[in-house]
Amino acid sequence: MLLERIVSAGLAHYSYLVGDKNQALVIDPRRDVDDYIKMASGAGMRIAYVLETHRNEDFFVGSMELAGRTEAQVWHADGQWDYQYGQPAASGQRWRVGRLEVEAIATPGHTPGSMSYLLRDPSGIPWMLFCGDTLFAGEVGRIDLMGKDLAAENAGLLYESLFKRLLPLGDEVILCPAHGSGSVCGELIAERLWTTIGLEKKHNARLQESQEQFVASMLKS
Repeated sequence: MLLERIVSAGLAHYSYLVGDKNQALVIDPRRDVDDYIKMASGAGMRIAYVLETHRNEDFFVGSMELAGRTEAQVWHADGQWDYQYGQPAASGQRWRVGRLEVEAIATPGHTPGSMSYLLRDPSGIPWMLFCGDTLFAGEVGRIDLMGKDLAAENAGLLYESLFKRLLPLGDEVILCPAHGSGSVCGELIAERLWTTIGLEKKHNARLQESQEQFVASMLKS
């Protein structure tokens, strides 16, 4: 089994390599794709899939480069936009990687078609959640990228995504966001290199608010 987090220095950007048996997938790859290919090849695995959680604004995504060198299938979020590459992922869609399974979960709010990906272990237990910019350690994703006129609507969508789709997955599920402390994608991202849904439910101030409080505080940010 292969699980790696690749950190892009200066951006606090996190991408992930997940593999089992002879297959692997990459989530939110950066443009320099050599590390993914070397790690997978060194473990005797072929990168079969590339999954994107949302349209990134702070770096150039490397999905096309990775697909060009590995023939991996690319699945992107925000299917309402014309990416001109890959295919749009659908909520509930699943991918098999060896004994592992990954399921797409629609989590709109940060972007209209943001996707999170739930990884289940070989026995089917929910294990890790690749949540893009929906939820961070100590913070949640920005809701202003689509403009001020849509900010309130996006804040409401983000609340629904967090409280109705992600938090019920279980306190023990490990969170794997797309950014860490120092990123401009969240104002108050904590310096917890690894976190869980349970830790965030207990310590993330955004998750202590009612829906009305959440929307109001997000609009002030």
